[in-house]
Amino acid sequence: MVFGMVAIETIHSMLVELHGGMLTLAFICILATVIARTHLKMRKTSESYGVFWPVDSFMGKIAVYAEPTAYVAGMGGVIGLIASAIVGFYSWPLDLITATPLGLNKVLFSVLTTELFIIFVFLRSKYGVNMWKSGGTAAVYSSLAVFGFLFMVIAGSYGGHMMLKGSVLDPVYALLGISPETFGITGFNFVILIVSVSIVAIIVPLAIYFYLQRRAKLKESIKT
Repeated sequence: MVFGMVAIETIHSMLVELHGGMLTLAFICILATVIARTHLKMRKTSESYGVFWPVDSFMGKIAVYAEPTAYVAGMGGVIGLIASAIVGFYSWPLDLITATPLGLNKVLFSVLTTELFIIFVFLRSKYGVNMWKSGGTAAVYSSLAVFGFLFMVIAGSYGGHMMLKGSVLDPVYALLGISPETFGITGFNFVILIVSVSIVAIIVPLAIYFYLQRRAKLKESIKT
């Protein structure tokens, strides 16, 4: 029994490291892609931007390779997130997860991270690189990675406190006067909160994205 629990905890730790690394890579690649595409666009549209041929070549390679890397890393991260959540229910005491602010906050931010990166992967799978042709849709797509990464970091910080190891975000919590061990809500109210926030996290990005996609198509049809 003890060996089984140790094995489960080990697997959970591996999955946490897996999805943490994958989603961090996706976040970094998205930032790199935004920087590279912005640079290349400014080179084409602004004569006063300057001439940096070595930088242009480097940025061109980033734009080509970083973007699909973010997509693949996002898929791996989502799989790792779901797998680690399932294993986590067996590696942590149920009362710690479902009856304490610390555990419930971790659940909340883990769910939000999963939802945002699922949308991230879904949009990239459906529209491919064409989504980068519109600044608005590119901004929504990039925001999904940014906020998903931030929520993952917060969820990880709560996991660190659950393991009594603390977190790199502790100075931020101290600055805001927040105690991770007590900050949050418990009971049935949490169910209402997580369902409400989850609906918003899913509907709002998709609604904005599809609206921008439709507007871009209307503009193209008017031009033609």
